[in-house]
Amino acid sequence: MMERKNSRNGKGKHLVYLIVALGMLFFAMMKLEQGGSGDGYRLFWYTWLAFSAVIVAANVNWLLFVSEEKRKQLAQIKHAKAVLRERSLEKLLGRRAEKRSKAQSR
Repeated sequence: MMERKNSRNGKGKHLVYLIVALGMLFFAMMKLEQGGSGDGYRLFWYTWLAFSAVIVAANVNWLLFVSEEKRKQLAQIKHAKAVLRERSLEKLLGRRAEKRSKAQSR
């Protein structure tokens, strides 16, 4: 398995996500200040604020509190899950092929 070498330990991607989420947050705040009519208008922008706040919090957490060791553990878990999904898909396709061959031989 090839590993990517990154001088910032993969933090660049999360920094971009953080900047975009902060932009979303700023955009929603400006729209709320302009005001609008109806409860649906406010509900939409409060939901927008909540989602962008969650994105900001997740990326700040990743940038500040996730160590290199934890990143490696998460990458191993992600790889193991992908292998399990691939194996289960191969089993499913194998069973379907067996059923087709049995049906065609009848």
